[in-house]
Amino acid sequence: MTEHRSAVFTAVRRRTALFAIAALPALLLAACAKPEAPPLPPRAEIPHGQGRIWQVEGEGIERSYVFGTLHVSDPRVLNVPFAVEEAFTRSQIAAFEAVLAPGETEERFGEERFKLPAGTTVKSLISARAWGRLVSVYQGFGYWKPRNDIKLWYFWRRVGGASGTFYGNDRERNPDQPILDDWLEQRAREAGKEVVGLETAEENFAVYDGMPTDIQVALLQTALEHYHEHTFGVPRVQFYLDGDLAMSRALWEESLGWLDPEAARVLDDRLLNDRNRIMVERILPLMQRGSTFVGVGAAHLPGEQGILRLLEQRGFTVTRLH
Repeated sequence: MTEHRSAVFTAVRRRTALFAIAALPALLLAACAKPEAPPLPPRAEIPHGQGRIWQVEGEGIERSYVFGTLHVSDPRVLNVPFAVEEAFTRSQIAAFEAVLAPGETEERFGEERFKLPAGTTVKSLISARAWGRLVSVYQGFGYWKPRNDIKLWYFWRRVGGASGTFYGNDRERNPDQPILDDWLEQRAREAGKEVVGLETAEENFAVYDGMPTDIQVALLQTALEHYHEHTFGVPRVQFYLDGDLAMSRALWEESLGWLDPEAARVLDDRLLNDRNRIMVERILPLMQRGSTFVGVGAAHLPGEQGILRLLEQRGFTVTRLH
């Protein structure tokens, strides 16, 4: 129990609640053979489905840039294109999904925040079949079994979460290596740029913690049912390097299709659509003050409700640079 308690909350590192479209990647089950990769869905026909960085211009703002990040520390990802380096250098302000506030510690979210209400257990909320699958997955992680008093959204993220987007977060697999977002933030501070977070840690925690219990049940049980389908065979880093946001969106929509319509709507809104609107509201005042480099998870950019389209709807010109 002590070992697992430590493991659960050691995982809650600096801003572990952050980067929702960047959720935790599913890990391999040690005792299972690698199944055949599932076929890829057709690419989504969406605005801004191709690219990695865009220029934003228009009346009342300074020329600014929006870069889609991938929350991993893969050296290929940190080797950013020249267009990104150039935009980064030109900007006075650097805005990211979230930054650690002054005085904020890595242990901001204590154990009690992750616990179910007294008298409620994981086993009482999910089916016996789902509990058995969860135990099996945790044994693959090297533990005897999961704790029975932790909120379901935590386990949902632990077994893959929103990795249907294939923009998973490997912060916890490589805790000593900076992910792309952290690396850019560090460089911005060293360069003397103004660094701004578009969300607070508390706001991002609430994205998950505020989901109704029935939605959390649906998410966890569905993630366990399709565990292997989003564990193996999808080259998420290569999609990112190719700027193939349309394929990433198609994969996300495919995973939403595993859920009932209401759960799919809640998940899509809470993780992407609602946050996109809030981030645009916070980006624009920065762009009015000076040239701004915005680095947010690439899943937030494409589509009719993506950040780039929302900026166009405000009358700004969005031009792909890479």
